[in-house]
Amino acid sequence: MEKEIDRLLKKLRGEAAEISPTLLPLIDKFIESCKGGKRVRGKLVVLGYEIGKSTTDYRLPTTDYSGRRKTEDILKVAASYEIMHAAILAHDDIIDQSPERRGKPSLYKSVGVEQAITLADLGFFLAIKIISESKFADKLKIKALQMFSQTMVETAIGQMLDIAHANPELVAKLKTAKYTVSGPLQLGAILGGAELDLLDQLDQFGTNLGIAFQIRDDVLDGEAKSADKALKYTAVAKKIIPKISNDPKMIKLLERLVDYMVERSK
Repeated sequence: MEKEIDRLLKKLRGEAAEISPTLLPLIDKFIESCKGGKRVRGKLVVLGYEIGKSTTDYRLPTTDYSGRRKTEDILKVAASYEIMHAAILAHDDIIDQSPERRGKPSLYKSVGVEQAITLADLGFFLAIKIISESKFADKLKIKALQMFSQTMVETAIGQMLDIAHANPELVAKLKTAKYTVSGPLQLGAILGGAELDLLDQLDQFGTNLGIAFQIRDDVLDGEAKSADKALKYTAVAKKIIPKISNDPKMIKLLERLVDYMVERSK
């Protein structure tokens, strides 16, 4: 996935250079902002794909049916999600007036607010372009783009509610759970050929895990005193796991994912 992120951003840089070399310092700052992080969301896209394809005989409609080609295509989509994540963080830092991100100056501190907003917008549209140009069947790409767009809509609404100091659990569901857990899982599962029932189970699993993830974040940020409230959400998430997969290895992996998301440190 890291190689795909680098390759796709290098391609963006080349396209920008052809338009005007004056764009390169700005593009380079955006590329720099995409580096770092745990890449959790992109990995969940790949995990969702593995879950989805395990339930169907679906194959990619390409002339090359090798495992290598399938991996390349889903890694492109995973990379697009991480690029979108960097774009969201750029906007988030402006809203929160955060001077640093991942140990470096926030994008808006490097290029100014106006250009940071524009670069983040570029990241959003680039992510959509990457998904639309992948080699998956058109009907699956349409469903995937619908899911991706819905994730973005709910994230934006969640951000609006957060700014308005609305109900924290509603904000966590819309702003965090959808875009951090259930959204990427469902996106990958759709491209793996998952049916509606599995997508619903992934949505419920991701929503509960995502809320628990946000509660853990609040504790780590000193905004909440106890993570006990997260336990009820993780318990629900774990109960859903057997409905997602009957593969013992996948069940174990999903259980470890739940534990990691709620026990991690920054």
